[in-house]
Amino acid sequence: MAETAGAPADPALHKKLVWLTFFRLVSVTVLLVGTVAVSWNVAEEKASFTGPLYGLVIGTYLAALASAWWLRLGRALRPLAYAQIAFDVATAAAVVGFTGWAESVFVFMFSLAIVNGAILLYRRGALIALLLALLTYLGLELLLARAAGAPPWPLLFVHAGAFAATAALAGYLAEQLRHTGERLAERESDLAAITALHESIVQSVTSGLVTLDVAGRVTFLNRAGEQIMGLGRREVVGQPAARWFAAFRTDTARGETDLVAAGGAALRLGYSTFPLLGRSGRALGTAVIFQDLTELRAMEVRLGRSERLADLGQLAAGLAHELRNPLASMMGSVELLRASSLGEDDRRLLDIVLREGGRLAQLVTEFLAFARPTPPRREPVDLAALAAETLEAFTFDPAAAGLELARRLEPATTRGDADQLRQVLWNLLVNAAQALGAGSAGGGRGRIEVACGPAPGGGALLSVADDGPGIDPEDRPRLFTPFFTTKPEGTGLGLATIHRIVDAHGGAVAVEGEPGRGARFTVRLPGAAGPAPG
Repeated sequence: MAETAGAPADPALHKKLVWLTFFRLVSVTVLLVGTVAVSWNVAEEKASFTGPLYGLVIGTYLAALASAWWLRLGRALRPLAYAQIAFDVATAAAVVGFTGWAESVFVFMFSLAIVNGAILLYRRGALIALLLALLTYLGLELLLARAAGAPPWPLLFVHAGAFAATAALAGYLAEQLRHTGERLAERESDLAAITALHESIVQSVTSGLVTLDVAGRVTFLNRAGEQIMGLGRREVVGQPAARWFAAFRTDTARGETDLVAAGGAALRLGYSTFPLLGRSGRALGTAVIFQDLTELRAMEVRLGRSERLADLGQLAAGLAHELRNPLASMMGSVELLRASSLGEDDRRLLDIVLREGGRLAQLVTEFLAFARPTPPRREPVDLAALAAETLEAFTFDPAAAGLELARRLEPATTRGDADQLRQVLWNLLVNAAQALGAGSAGGGRGRIEVACGPAPGGGALLSVADDGPGIDPEDRPRLFTPFFTTKPEGTGLGLATIHRIVDAHGGAVAVEGEPGRGARFTVRLPGAAGPAPG
């Protein structure tokens, strides 16, 4: 394993060495206190062994300091472990030698050294410590026996057997602990992988997911939920759910609700709730899965409106068609009657009839065009060229008198019906001119700007902006409704026809404007598969 600066090569061994060094310091401190106590309570000639013990204590402290310095480096930990085992055996031999050899009460320190070896290096450490203990203890006893007489074989046999038993038991337990730790590490790794997979799955769900504990506090919010609500997980986890999710009713399985997101957007959300249960069936909390239905519900409203308008259009178109023939007969009769010898008052009355009849005929014609739309012919259309031609023609229209016409035309291509798209632009220009009051008796002046170009993300944009009186916010939702108009002489079909044509082309119309700051109508159209014809 590669070693990195500041991090030990074997963290587990490093941790055990640290704890054993600390344990050794505690043990030698106890030995020091005991030696001092003995020195004070026995005669000087009987406490002659305390001097070497003081030296052993000092040596152990110095060895502990050296070990601590080595551990700070975090390198060559295994040689340090072997050195620790040898030092523990040597310390046990010294203490036993100072306190009576085979008859010493500290013979158990060899067993402690064997246990420490097993802790550090498992079975190998226990065997090494056992071998060193037997060599040291038996060797020293045999050397002393040569000078003093026959060695105490029964006692030596008992001690050697105890060392061997300790090594066998400690080595077995250490290996079992090692295998258990490895299996636990594998289980933890598997658990971490499963947790990561679960987290990935939950985060990849396109629906929002929020979980609550039994106290109603948020415990989790996935990425989709963050995007829908405009919230961050860190700011909601641990907080009361009622602060952001009070609209969700946890006592119902399914439902829909209106909710205001953190950014202030009004949302229509559909949600499902279900309890979170533990293995014992105990309630752990509640989970809520929610989806943003705002656009879907708006689309349903638009679709319903289109269906109602289609039904109404079929009925009204038939009625309008039936009105055209009687209206034409009436207008013709009035024209003949006006051509006869009548008084001035009668002529003035007939002029009123003709003027209003003409308006009625125009209304019927526009309504028929709206109610019986012609399917668009799909072909590449150069919007810049179409806008330039339409603007050129519009300059000669009386509605454009006194207006400043500006253009900002960039190459943009769409696929659609050129005549219908020209009608869209013409109606937008007429609508802007009427808003500015151009050509009226008052001789109002204003500025209209026409722009086109590529749309961000694909497609093409066409816009008409004016610096007129703007749009009342209350009127904006009804601008494209048939027969809705704010002009005294308007029919209310111009913008409705624009909306129908653009919708048939797969596009969309948007309007911007505030009272006193003008208005801008923007038409977004799909892109063309090929270049426009030259």
